[in-house]
Amino acid sequence: MKKLLMFIFCLGFNLSVVYAAPSASISVNKSSVENGGSVSATVTVKSTAAWNIKISSSGATSGCTQKFADATSNGQNTTKYFTVTCKATSIGTINFTMTGDITDASGNNITVSGSRNVSVVKPREKSSNNYLKSLSVEGYEISPAFDKKTSEYTVSVPSTVSKINIIATKEDSYSSISGTGEKEVSEGVNTFDITVTSETGVANIYSLKVNVLDQNPIEVTVDNKKYTVVKESKNLTKPELFEEATVKIGEFDIPAFKNETTGYTLVGLKDESGNISLFIYDDGKYKSYDEYLTKRLTLVFVTPKDRINGFTSKTVTINEKEISAFTDGKITIVYAINLEDGKEAYYKFDGEVMQKFDVDDYNKEVKDKDLKEGIIYGLAALSLGLFLVIILILVKNKKKLVAISEKIKENC
Repeated sequence: MKKLLMFIFCLGFNLSVVYAAPSASISVNKSSVENGGSVSATVTVKSTAAWNIKISSSGATSGCTQKFADATSNGQNTTKYFTVTCKATSIGTINFTMTGDITDASGNNITVSGSRNVSVVKPREKSSNNYLKSLSVEGYEISPAFDKKTSEYTVSVPSTVSKINIIATKEDSYSSISGTGEKEVSEGVNTFDITVTSETGVANIYSLKVNVLDQNPIEVTVDNKKYTVVKESKNLTKPELFEEATVKIGEFDIPAFKNETTGYTLVGLKDESGNISLFIYDDGKYKSYDEYLTKRLTLVFVTPKDRINGFTSKTVTINEKEISAFTDGKITIVYAINLEDGKEAYYKFDGEVMQKFDVDDYNKEVKDKDLKEGIIYGLAALSLGLFLVIILILVKNKKKLVAISEKIKENC
């Protein structure tokens, strides 16, 4: 037993440390590439302390040959990667070759070589497919049944649902989808667009209407358009100079906004497309709330009690809404109430800026203008009269001169 142990000890003592031999290899990141595309070749050296490597390219490429020569700072073996990237310029083959030598920490030097080929093929024609493969709402059934060429769908969910999950897959792997995932919904109709864009950049839109059933909807009609009263405050945005409040409509406490200065109460109405707008509510009656907001003014457009002489009715677009206005052919004015002080007045609107319009000053200007025009016309008439008188005098005098001249001729 002692002899066996001694033998093992001596064997281990005489063993030398064996290092892996230095090596180098070449690889490519793809076996084929479309013409006009790029492909890379990488040389990997292992157990190497110094290297002198050249990667060459030839064939269907503009070329990307490079040399790599260096050594480790501590003289120890390491693993290194050297990469070149070529652009394919024609149909055919790109040939990458590796040549050179490497040396390990013990001074062993070997010559290395290798090659790889990459096929250059005709570019694939971009896909124009912009269809969905499937469309669904998690936990609910859409109508009609999905068909890639049908663009409009509906689904109904209980009033207790506040979020849904829209799931869709694309028919073509090169296309892209937007509009899916978790979406918030509120009572009434909620419309969502799921867009599929083909690789060529052409969009195809699928419309999904989610009807959150209201067991007791409050339906109203304003200006011959049907609406549903919004019962959830989270679906409304408080306007400036208003405070949150509630108003009793039927048997429901409806979220509202109130302005103490004007006494206006606003409630939200949702149209048949699911768009929510604020309306002025007054004892069961609804009126469109058209607000104009600047850093200095917060106006609500109303119907004037009295019209200004010389102005005729017209409409102007403010905040993407048609507003009743008035014009004298030169300026445009609107009538509104200022929410900050509750006062009604005319405002001059030039398409961008709103300024208070002083009716008294305007009437004075009109009177002054009429007076000036009257004076001018009077002076013109007077001048014309004097001119005619002078002409008559000259005509009479001419007749007298002619008569005198005739008498003189007779006497002679």
